[in-house]
Amino acid sequence: MAGTRVRFGVAIAEEHLGESAPVPFQGGILEGMESAVRLGFDSVELHVRDPHTLDARMIAERADALGLSVAAIGTGLEHSLNGHCLTSPSAQARRAARDAMLRHIEFAANFSAVVFIGLIRGRAPEFAAIERTLDLFAEELLPVAAAAEQAGVPTGLEPVAYYFSNLLNTTAETVEFAQRPGLESLGLLIDTHHIVLEDPSQAEAFALAGPRITHVHASDSNRRRPGAGNVDWNEVASALDTTGYNGSVSLEVLPLPSGEEAAHRGLEHLRSVWAHLHTQRHPL
Repeated sequence: MAGTRVRFGVAIAEEHLGESAPVPFQGGILEGMESAVRLGFDSVELHVRDPHTLDARMIAERADALGLSVAAIGTGLEHSLNGHCLTSPSAQARRAARDAMLRHIEFAANFSAVVFIGLIRGRAPEFAAIERTLDLFAEELLPVAAAAEQAGVPTGLEPVAYYFSNLLNTTAETVEFAQRPGLESLGLLIDTHHIVLEDPSQAEAFALAGPRITHVHASDSNRRRPGAGNVDWNEVASALDTTGYNGSVSLEVLPLPSGEEAAHRGLEHLRSVWAHLHTQRHPL
């Protein structure tokens, strides 16, 4: 049903990741949640290096006290910091990556949060190996998808730009991949930064992903806050409204010129766009 209300969120992390990481609030999850509330966000996504180092119950209780929802759990740090890869040539390394994903699913169950499936896919060593690597990726995802479905944890398989990986760049490729036997329960995470680079049309990308969308990243073409690049945000809002999406639209953006300013200005821009959409849909 069109016209449903989205929630606006922001990425936070326990670690200090630096200005090249698209996480506005770094260096403390509890502090990040407090900053998110102060700026007026409805939800947060947690970028987690190792769930076993965090107290999920304490985080859930603090989020509840603050009136925040924990919308999603990012697994990218498992790849960028821990080196895990679901398509590694080593069976032992693939098993370690799969076990890491299962830990994130267990952690996410405390919040009913979406678990990302992004950079941990790795990349094919060459163009000719893409199909073979996708088969390997699908094989490793089977137990992950089954565990998530059993735990009631939604997943977000993310189409990513080619400069990140040569596996599943477009929304169409990702939707087709998620139709493989045993992967039908996978949801899709749509990131505006990636689709503006890889998809022929933003609107078509959202329409194609449709009811599979479990989470949305709001990030401009230059990876900075919404309004700082070439993404057509009015088209994004309209397309999401048409799908009936009512989950989190979350800022996963570079903390430039600072995390605080990127989050504040990004949220202002999103609110303005959605307010304009509401006025168009429901004129006085």
